[in-house]
Amino acid sequence: MPKQDWIRAALKDRGYKLKDAAEALGVPAPRVTDILKGARGVQAHEILPLSQLLGMNAPSLLESLKAGEPTVVDDGNDGRLPLLGSLTGTGTVAPLPDDMTFSSVPLPPDAGTPEGLYCYVMGDTSMAREIPAGSLVIAADPKRHYAPVAPGALLLLDLGAGRRALRQYTKTESGEDWLVPLPDTPNPDFASWRFSLLSDLMPGGDMVGAGQEIVRITDVLAAVMWVHQRRSPPKAS
Repeated sequence: MPKQDWIRAALKDRGYKLKDAAEALGVPAPRVTDILKGARGVQAHEILPLSQLLGMNAPSLLESLKAGEPTVVDDGNDGRLPLLGSLTGTGTVAPLPDDMTFSSVPLPPDAGTPEGLYCYVMGDTSMAREIPAGSLVIAADPKRHYAPVAPGALLLLDLGAGRRALRQYTKTESGEDWLVPLPDTPNPDFASWRFSLLSDLMPGGDMVGAGQEIVRITDVLAAVMWVHQRRSPPKAS
């Protein structure tokens, strides 16, 4: 990752210090220093607060982080959605692919507002039966858009510590709720999790963010509403 020394200068120009950036991102000050050194990337959930602190739009911040220097991207105030990274089946939000030539996408015509929308690239094959790797995924906050959390829905989960993952909500014949990956072939790296529709678990219950196997309804960040699939040419016979 490139060094991000330009962030220090941008903060100074706006009258902020590194401790202000740490407070905005909710991390210890040494983590911000790691970002400046290029030893740590800016996490997906940190893009918006950092862009606001630096006085730049999210697409400009993403391009600046990629280049290691201030880069202005005119979003035209037309409601474009920034690409927040690549989703993986393990929960890691990876950087955008090197061959990605854009850092934002137009607002879907029936979305109405960009508020509550999250746009990612599908970074691996953990959801291949529904979302091929390389596809653009736009998920919507159910509280702001009509995005029902129901069996069959593809859900964007906030697993804590900057981790996010996609899973399909399924209900077993016995009535159990599960969140499952959809790879073409089984992969033990892509875990399935029990799903609780209760905001609070019974005593002794835990969520996946704490290293356990249960995810709560409150960990659902958004439901997938739009997928722009990346088509691959057929393999030569």
